[in-house]
Amino acid sequence: MTNVKSYKQLEQQLNEVLSRVESGSYDEIDELLKDYEKGMAIASLLEEKLKTAKNTIIKVKKAE
Repeated sequence: MTNVKSYKQLEQQLNEVLSRVESGSYDEIDELLKDYEKGMAIASLLEEKLKTAKNTIIKVKKAE
């Protein structure tokens, strides 16, 4: 079974990463870069979910 996260779960993870970045509480630049990369990956997943939803809506409207 795959661990597919919902849009809401991904959004929450991204908000957590953004909070850490905005707080500037990093001891090492490597930690900041790791969070940046994680945030970008999550944002990419969120964007893909939105594209999929949009395409589904378009298909449903065409079928009507």
